[in-house]
Amino acid sequence: MENTDNHFQLALKAADLKIEAIESEHHTLQLTLSKLISDRTVLLSTRKALLIQLGELHPQTNSLPEVNFARSKNHFKGMGQAAAARKHLTEVGHSQTHAEVLEALLKGNFKTHSKRPSDSLRMAMQKRPDWFRWVKRPGDHGRWGLVEWPAEDSPNTTAPSTNFDPPTLSLVQ
Repeated sequence: MENTDNHFQLALKAADLKIEAIESEHHTLQLTLSKLISDRTVLLSTRKALLIQLGELHPQTNSLPEVNFARSKNHFKGMGQAAAARKHLTEVGHSQTHAEVLEALLKGNFKTHSKRPSDSLRMAMQKRPDWFRWVKRPGDHGRWGLVEWPAEDSPNTTAPSTNFDPPTLSLVQ
């Protein structure tokens, strides 16, 4: 009878090891899938921005209220400040004031330990000039946009002249 119990114990250990291996593989696949979904989302938004730049797609000029975005209360949970702001602006599709970006992040359960979340967010966005552009029109407070979006020209802005004489340099003794 002891021999039979020993076989059952060996079979039990083998089954436990296989279950652990399957659970480990499942976890690895879940992480890979999450990364692929995230990469796909970034690539799709980049593709859309490139199509807009090429003129093959018109940017959406109508701004939809944020309520239309089905966001969970943990939409930005665990994300860095700049990444969460980029995700938000990509989803909205147009530039927003600093207060609007901050409000959307806080509603999406973005957590910060800063005493001044507004200043902290501004610094994080300013440190990423490869992601964000600050657009300030005359008479406006300014808005955050993504660098891949077309530059917003204001009607009061004149294009710089291309016909200019280079400055002459002289040595002063």
